[in-house]
Amino acid sequence: MNRKENCETRSFHYDIWKIDGNEGIKKRKIPATLHKKPSVVSPIEIPHPGTSYNPSYDDHQKLLHEVAEKEQKLMKEEAHLNRVTTKMFKKVSAETQDKVWMKESSEGLPLNTNDKEIKSEEENDDDDPNRISINPPVKNMKKTLVKRRKQREQKKLAFEMKNKKMEKKKIGDMYKLRFLEKNISKIEEKQKILRNKREKIKAIKSSEPKVLAKTKFEPAEPDFKIGNELSGNLRNADPTGNLLRDRYKSLQQRNIVAPSTRVLKRNKAKVKKYIKADHKITMPPKPR
Repeated sequence: MNRKENCETRSFHYDIWKIDGNEGIKKRKIPATLHKKPSVVSPIEIPHPGTSYNPSYDDHQKLLHEVAEKEQKLMKEEAHLNRVTTKMFKKVSAETQDKVWMKESSEGLPLNTNDKEIKSEEENDDDDPNRISINPPVKNMKKTLVKRRKQREQKKLAFEMKNKKMEKKKIGDMYKLRFLEKNISKIEEKQKILRNKREKIKAIKSSEPKVLAKTKFEPAEPDFKIGNELSGNLRNADPTGNLLRDRYKSLQQRNIVAPSTRVLKRNKAKVKKYIKADHKITMPPKPR
């Protein structure tokens, strides 16, 4: 048997796909946020019962009341902006505007001759050669030995009084243990209330859309019909709303898609085309 036949008959039982523990290959951990939903909001929300094709009177009136409140709020905001911007400034003619500008620009300028005279007198006073000095003469303000001794005694007394107060306070605190326990219990109760409040705020914020882009998320306007438009049956009901728009708003609300505005026209820069002098091709004139 030659060498080639011996290699063919030899059995091979090693699994090449088996991972041994001594090879040093670490298992990668899957991040915990991979299976976490970006928002708590359900993908399909239950619509308002007043949007039905045959709603009850109370549900329909509630829906109309909510829509009217939102509209009044928008009108109030618009009126406020108009009041603090447009109506805040008065209309001034060009002549009065020029007068006001002239008055403001000439403020502080020496228009009278009296001001010039006063300034010249002040300058002459400053240039007087007979004047020795502006500051008063300096006195010897050194402390005497008696003053220094009294100052040391006062500091020593103040230090002793401070130590006595500290000792007195320590003795008084020993009798205030009951009050301290009550204060600690009050602080703990207050912290518990604040903790619950923070948890509630966190739960409310978890359902709100996050800031993913420069444009703010705006919820879709509710679909509603007036009482005259209600048909009462599904056969004669007119379609309202848009399914694609509703799904797109749901994706934005659940932080899956960033909110954006629709761009109808793109302002592209105009490309200026010209031919260089080196690249011009001059054709010879045609023979007559």
